[in-house]
Amino acid sequence: MTTPAPQKTGARRPRTARPKESRPRLKLGATGWLLSWLIPTALLGAALLGLSFVPGLDGEGYLAPLIPLLAAAAVLVGIPGTLLITWLLRHQLNPVAHMLGYVLVGLLYGPVVLISGVGGLIPMLIPLVGFPAGILLGLGRWIAQPLARIESPEQHGERGIASAS
Repeated sequence: MTTPAPQKTGARRPRTARPKESRPRLKLGATGWLLSWLIPTALLGAALLGLSFVPGLDGEGYLAPLIPLLAAAAVLVGIPGTLLITWLLRHQLNPVAHMLGYVLVGLLYGPVVLISGVGGLIPMLIPLVGFPAGILLGLGRWIAQPLARIESPEQHGERGIASAS
């Protein structure tokens, strides 16, 4: 004896395809992005530069080499990371999610010190770059929130009709 093949009942409801742009999107313009990325990075660089001038704090010269590494991290990790986070979370309207994404990108500034191949005490200073960068980038994104706008699908449709006529 063999077991009969199961019968399809057809009780499943077919999925309806949702249009690609049916969800609202959060848009952050170029000014908002520059405010949320460049200003926190510049503040961290200024803080490291200021700390290197404090007598006795930078006696061995460990803080001064971190400034070019911070600039490299900002260009190699910060720019693509913040743009990627902004794009990935474009349908997420909660500003806290965007802020936490920017904090994550800022935390990735620290491991760039390891890639530079510098030995000695420098790798132990990764938190000196990563944690403040994460906090500052998150605060920068929070401050840039008033520059963000929400685009609803109806606005896209109206704009498409207006541009066609």
